[in-house]
Amino acid sequence: MKLKIAFIHYVVGTKGGVNSVMYANAKALLDLHKDINVYFVGSIKGNLIEGYGNRVKYIDFPELDISERIESGFVKKTVFDYMRDGLDICEKLNSSLKKMDAIIIENPNLAANPAATYSFYRLAKRLSQQNSKTKVLFRIHDFAEDRDVNFNNILKFTGSEHCPYWHKILFPKLKNLRYIIINSTDRRRLWSHGIIKDESVFYIPNPINELLIEEDTEFSEKLRKKLIRDYKLKNDVRFIFYPVRIVKRKNVEEAIFLTMMLCHLLRKNYCLIVSLRTNKKIDDAYTKTLDKYVKKYKLPVILGVNDCVGLMRKFTKSKKLIHFGIGDAYNISDFAISTSILEGFGLVFIESWFFNKVVIGRDLPDVTEDFKSAGINLHNLYTNILVDNKDFKDYTTAEKFNIINRLSNNKFRQSIIEGEKEDFAAIVSVLDGIKSKKLINHNRKAVLQNYGQRKIARKLVNIAKMKLY
Repeated sequence: MKLKIAFIHYVVGTKGGVNSVMYANAKALLDLHKDINVYFVGSIKGNLIEGYGNRVKYIDFPELDISERIESGFVKKTVFDYMRDGLDICEKLNSSLKKMDAIIIENPNLAANPAATYSFYRLAKRLSQQNSKTKVLFRIHDFAEDRDVNFNNILKFTGSEHCPYWHKILFPKLKNLRYIIINSTDRRRLWSHGIIKDESVFYIPNPINELLIEEDTEFSEKLRKKLIRDYKLKNDVRFIFYPVRIVKRKNVEEAIFLTMMLCHLLRKNYCLIVSLRTNKKIDDAYTKTLDKYVKKYKLPVILGVNDCVGLMRKFTKSKKLIHFGIGDAYNISDFAISTSILEGFGLVFIESWFFNKVVIGRDLPDVTEDFKSAGINLHNLYTNILVDNKDFKDYTTAEKFNIINRLSNNKFRQSIIEGEKEDFAAIVSVLDGIKSKKLINHNRKAVLQNYGQRKIARKLVNIAKMKLY
């Protein structure tokens, strides 16, 4: 039985979490079953996956794009603009995706593109009315209510005459529609929106991308030498890796704070690598603020390695290295860190163990509860870190910078450590070679058992094959 599975996302072929998930899903599906064809639908910026001939197809929909320039225009549009454009997109989607077994729509509830959001609702409704055998799967990564601009745009759907109510568009209940959640917290959030039938919701966590590990460390060492040379670092530098895009909710200041604390506490020459710079103005302003601060005080921090590190190693036809892979960045790092205060899934909490690295930093119980239930030991993470009786994350950026500057004062530093003695002891304990190896072995096994690519792909295949009515 041949299966056709389509992934719809606003933008296809760029760096970022959702594209990485689609890549890992598609690669595992194609390798598991030779009779599966995969379609990527969205504003195509590049090929997400190659090497499978006509089993992989790309359908370009520029109308789905959510670049900053395009997003800024949504605020100025009326609900009737969204509906008109959404109907046009729906017509095109319906025409392009006939006879699909499953259509997985990524982040439909985000409302990043209101016309697209409306089109997804109308597409699912049309297929339901036609008694189509095509399964429509809304995969939840984020919610519109967490992003003010998106939510304000979608609230234009007021439920007045000739205009549907926004809630019905974001959370439709249709016989051919199912929801995919990536963590238990999202199940509870769906319940709060009236999606309460167990058969309507599938828990399918994001997989780790097993292809990203780099066993050959020769190239990794070249990356290490390049960073030492480019950033004028000492040869005995030890890297800490924060694999995220630099946006405010990632709380990069706290990662810098922890890096400097560990430099003092363990008397080691640590340098923080934060992997990706963003190209959006609002986030770029935050990055520039960090840039200015790091340069002014000559801190051991690298803000973005986009220019030389991609998802995977890439070579020219003559086998010359174009850029390194994320596996190389993990290889040269002593451990990983996460100080984020908001995550949709929290891949770093499982990915680091797969790369044989401990992860330290801030716990997000709403995200990590599933990982802990799967047997992953995250006892070393903290839920808050107090400085003068206030959690570090709650200070302003300027105040955070001031705290970091004061860490050179031994008395101030010791007052923080004394107040958070158990948390710092837990962090230091997992950085010990023997203990960390044992913890990594345990957690890596749990990660592969629960979040391996093939395990997750089999769940998607089962949904694509099932009968809804």
